[in-house]
Amino acid sequence: MMPEAGSRAQHSDKALVESVLRELSEAADKWEAFVGQAETITYSVDLGDIYAAVNSDGKLVELTLHPSVVSGYTHGELADRLNLAIAALREEAEVENQARYGGALQ
Repeated sequence: MMPEAGSRAQHSDKALVESVLRELSEAADKWEAFVGQAETITYSVDLGDIYAAVNSDGKLVELTLHPSVVSGYTHGELADRLNLAIAALREEAEVENQARYGGALQ
């Protein structure tokens, strides 16, 4: 009779392991989908003379300068406009993060 009890225990252990593995696989699929969705999020700002867009990692994915920016602004003015665009992108990301996750950016 011992072999039968051991066999049942092994079957039960195997079923438990399969159940845990299935749950882990489902959780991994959910995280993959979540990360994939997060990677598609972009933030953009259009100041008229400067257009900038960043992805959810903060990487600049697009920057368009009106021709007058290059010839009409001093280095300091251009830096100020770019900093304004970056600040606007950060604010947009912070608002989105607050709405989505309920907390401040770290």
